[in-house]
Amino acid sequence: MHHLKLIALKDFPLIEPNDDLASIINKSINNNGINIESGDVVVVAQKIISKCENRYVELKNIQPSKEAIDLGKILERDPAFIQIIQNESKKIISTKKNVIIVEHNLGFININAGIDRSNILQKDDVVLLLPENPSKSARGLQSLISAYFQKDIALIVTDSMTRPYRSGVTNFALASANIPSLIDLKGDSDIYGNILQSTEIAIADELAAAAGLLMGQGSEKQPVVIIKGFDKKNYSTNDAFDLVVDEDEDLYR
Repeated sequence: MHHLKLIALKDFPLIEPNDDLASIINKSINNNGINIESGDVVVVAQKIISKCENRYVELKNIQPSKEAIDLGKILERDPAFIQIIQNESKKIISTKKNVIIVEHNLGFININAGIDRSNILQKDDVVLLLPENPSKSARGLQSLISAYFQKDIALIVTDSMTRPYRSGVTNFALASANIPSLIDLKGDSDIYGNILQSTEIAIADELAAAAGLLMGQGSEKQPVVIIKGFDKKNYSTNDAFDLVVDEDEDLYR
């Protein structure tokens, strides 16, 4: 493998609750004149999955607890928003610097439990949650898109995240289907014949980050990217969701 080709789907429509997302993606691929081949990777932004799964919550419908009210006063944040963060989290890890870092119910460490207010209408003061089961969403989309094109495609669901000791956000793989998300190179040799002792490569995260350059974080409206040229034949598949590290093995906690 010496090159990859990334293609963002242009003119992708806005997604509404209960839309048939797989059909919309298939139609957009055809409209963009892309020839889908076995081995192609379809990268999908989490946000459009959450939208079609109707993961919206209106703040006016949330009754904050005393804990949320007290924390809201300290952080000068809406206690209803604080309550939603608590509902979506196993625990709050830190509120220093007015940033709420949590362990999400799905196991991820993220800010505000991954709750999003960008690229959604705010007329009703709503927020958008992560998919309830991103692995199930990934498997479903992968199966439907593969069946439609009669090709063995892979699929990655992405979100954006901050990183310890680094500024800015980058895309990562929230979940995946039919792709080697983590490749273990322990026992392989480097260019000098040295045996690798601990090298593992988060392939799905690297592909997600590459797709993020086209997806963008603002008004690009390119939530689906097709990656061509990735060779997965020599590796077994594994779900990117399983890359989450337990607390006792995490180097940063």
